[in-house]
Amino acid sequence: MYIAKELDRELEESLQTTWNAKRVEYDNDKFPFNKWMLSRIQKMGYTKLNDLTEIHNVVPDKEVYKVTKQLCADTNLPEFRRMVNNFVREVVVPKGKLKTPVGVQRFLNVRIMLPNKPEGIFPFHTGLLYGHGPASRSLWMAMTDVSSDEMRNASMQILDINESRRLIQMAVDKKLGIDEMTEAFGKHSWQCKVGPGSLIFFTQENIHGNFINDTGKTRVSIDFRVAEARHSDQLCRKIAGGYFEIIPDTDADEDWRPRDPNRFNNGKRNLVYLNNATSATFGIPVHLQRYMVNDYLQKNKLVSEFELFELEDLSHLPTLNYIVGTLKSNAVCYSVFALPEDKAFRKKILDMALANGLIMHFVNEDMSIANERDREKVEKLLAFAKFGQTAIGLPSQTTIDVRGITKVA
Repeated sequence: MYIAKELDRELEESLQTTWNAKRVEYDNDKFPFNKWMLSRIQKMGYTKLNDLTEIHNVVPDKEVYKVTKQLCADTNLPEFRRMVNNFVREVVVPKGKLKTPVGVQRFLNVRIMLPNKPEGIFPFHTGLLYGHGPASRSLWMAMTDVSSDEMRNASMQILDINESRRLIQMAVDKKLGIDEMTEAFGKHSWQCKVGPGSLIFFTQENIHGNFINDTGKTRVSIDFRVAEARHSDQLCRKIAGGYFEIIPDTDADEDWRPRDPNRFNNGKRNLVYLNNATSATFGIPVHLQRYMVNDYLQKNKLVSEFELFELEDLSHLPTLNYIVGTLKSNAVCYSVFALPEDKAFRKKILDMALANGLIMHFVNEDMSIANERDREKVEKLLAFAKFGQTAIGLPSQTTIDVRGITKVA
């Protein structure tokens, strides 16, 4: 478990001040997340819904989960994504005192908290306990107003970082259960008094959670995380690419054009490439890689003739080199982190792929390389993640070799 002495001084100061459960305001007219949310639910067929606090009276209970998951998926739609990215650039980076480049969670979390539903309560927890690293920063945004005292039990509850560290250590030492932690943490918590136009900045060490919503109103909220490149080796299992999307420094640098449905039709055959030969892919079971690859192929209407496995312990990835160099086939890879960690080997393979008119697919990140611009985006992601310098998805104290983890300090 991470503790303060393991973090560098600058990061620790940020966590103790700017990001320690702080309320921040923003222009809701410029960033109308709540109105977008309402319109998306209406477009699902719930046309009688005019107020998010009335969801429990309009959407049948059995359909709320489906609505929630659809909203989460919709947060990756271009029009919403553009609003989020600009919001991060214009509000989160300056007010959070972050340094670019930054990564933003690819799919935001949307939560609908119905009144009087104990089974829907999220237990008190910290981000660290869910696999997030200490350098990841969280934002909690209520789409409904929970700023008044009478709305306390509809809002999120939160604790100071230092009190959180003390209580988490106590929970570990005493092996507390969920009910015991709820009681111990809850009595030290306070209400996040926010609504549209305000939000909470907090860390992965701030304990937070909910009480039973007894207000008679539905609460809707969005939460997501951002990360800086300078601390990308402190993100643990929530890594760049799969979890975080690296955003350009300006909106002018974004490409919001619709994707060409024929962009993958290059006349070459597709081969599935499975890899356990880099430090980042070493621990990912092949059957899970195959499941995600097959889903990607189906979604993009692609057909693969067969699959090839990389030879373990060979960091220059000769099988991938064989696919693009000898077979001259498009490689459908589980991840960008299945590329060689060594820059020279990686350059050789990507040079061959582009020279042969091939497309490299990266399923986990939903990225591909068909030209130099694509290649630049992938290299920026790999640089952000410090690929080849640290164990991707694990603490920065982990030392690695080609076969994966060898030691955790």
